[in-house]
Amino acid sequence: MATKRLRNFLSIPSIFAFIYKRYKAQKKFMQGTILADLEDFIANNDHTLTEKDIEKIRFYYGLAVPVIGQFYGELRGYQLSTTDINSLTYLGGTTGLFDDFFDEDHTSKEQLTKMLTHPNLKDAQTPNEKLFLQFYTKALNHPNANWIKEYYLAGMEAQVQSEKQLRPGLTQEEIAKITRQKGGIFILLYRCALEGEISEKEKELLFQIGFLGQLENDTFDIYKDYHGGIHTLATTTKSIAELRATYKSLMSRAFQLIDEMEFSEKNKKKFSRLLAVVATRGLVCLDQLQSLDRGDFEPSAYSKDQLICDMGKTRNALKWINYYLNWDK
Repeated sequence: MATKRLRNFLSIPSIFAFIYKRYKAQKKFMQGTILADLEDFIANNDHTLTEKDIEKIRFYYGLAVPVIGQFYGELRGYQLSTTDINSLTYLGGTTGLFDDFFDEDHTSKEQLTKMLTHPNLKDAQTPNEKLFLQFYTKALNHPNANWIKEYYLAGMEAQVQSEKQLRPGLTQEEIAKITRQKGGIFILLYRCALEGEISEKEKELLFQIGFLGQLENDTFDIYKDYHGGIHTLATTTKSIAELRATYKSLMSRAFQLIDEMEFSEKNKKKFSRLLAVVATRGLVCLDQLQSLDRGDFEPSAYSKDQLICDMGKTRNALKWINYYLNWDK
């Protein structure tokens, strides 16, 4: 146990140095690409973008998606090309806009299919669709353009299915299937922006990671989703202990699949550590929720502060570090 903790502790500086370096490089890359495009769009269009929309492009999807791609490149022992990073950056930029087509704009499936299959600025019906098409067209400037189209269309279908989560009466099995599909498809979409064939084993791993990531997001979003009438595994569970067991099972399976991949042991270990840093955050959130559970969990019984896990709090950050120190796949 002490040896494991020491080994994990000694890995922290190199992991955070890796993450910091990639984030810094991506911020610089964005200045001459997607952020320049965004500034031009804001200055020259009568748009309905909110500050939240702009923030998602600048500080979340446009920044995080390419860094996730860099993580995955470490597993494959693959140095991302400028073309890869460019495609990932613009795919990230489209993600928040695409969510809004469902959540805010209620864009028709026919229009979405048209934009994804045959992207043309002339077909944009709103300024936001124009921005999406600008980003999407640049994302398609990649050898895997046909795969990107294929999996974005699959992502659209996953989003359509996820709208069922607004309806009462879904079983846990139905919600789990929707969660897995939505999370997995979009991780696979981002993988398409990296050159090279995608094996069936790789697809299985990516779906597992996507499922885990979506469940982690839903756990952190339990307050917002519950009050938004969205039925997720987190908002509908009657036992946080059972939700935690599901989460840990997904984690274990993800690490098992990494071990089974035909990449170098060194690369698999590094990628596993990067995934552990992200996934152990979810355990901190589950700790907070489990402290509330008295046998029949019901989100309506708790306040916003009780349900929202603030990772900026020192005690939560320390718990997170401790979970990583004790991590052993």
